[in-house]
Amino acid sequence: MTSWYLVSLILSLLLQTTSTLYNRISTWERRCFIEDVPDSTMITYKWSIHLFNDKLDDFDKEPSKDARIYLFISKKKESTGPNPGSSIVRQQELKNGQGLIHFYAEDYGEYEWCFEMQPTANSEWQISSGHLYVEATRQYQDEEKEKVEDIEDAIINTLSKNLRKVKQIKMEQKYYKEREQEFRTVSYLTSTRVIWYGAVTALTVVSSGCFLMMNLKSFFISKKLV
Repeated sequence: MTSWYLVSLILSLLLQTTSTLYNRISTWERRCFIEDVPDSTMITYKWSIHLFNDKLDDFDKEPSKDARIYLFISKKKESTGPNPGSSIVRQQELKNGQGLIHFYAEDYGEYEWCFEMQPTANSEWQISSGHLYVEATRQYQDEEKEKVEDIEDAIINTLSKNLRKVKQIKMEQKYYKEREQEFRTVSYLTSTRVIWYGAVTALTVVSSGCFLMMNLKSFFISKKLV
């Protein structure tokens, strides 16, 4: 168990150290390294330069802002091609002693990164030396995967909208059904009341007519008119 732990610890330390590059560099010197990069890959480099300070007799603790570094990125061509060699795809001046470099490799191939230190801005001809630190990170970007994810997001959004519409339609149907049921109940109660009112009215009229006829007959008999 202990041996496996030691092996895993060593591997983790190795993986951590391989992500950071350290080089000793002097004026007019180049430090180059080659990256085998897959297609559709974003490479980010975090760099810093620390010049040797004669006053302190040591290298600067903080990045040296007056240092001048030039970056050259070139892609190696295939040896079977008509013009073997390499072609520069990017070159730029790096300032402020530190920063981030973003490079997007569309095609697969070997890319050579070269850092060249030139004389500082304050002393054009003085030879100086420094420590160059470079930390690299990669971010793979699969276009097909991105397209599939975009399509999935569009499908999910469409389904969500349709589900909301269906839910709204169901709520409207439920509301109309409840309102129709309430209307039917009110109509039934109203019609029932009308029938009972008509029956009571008819009974009242008939009773009143019979009562009047009996009183009229009694009146005629009392007056000896009949």
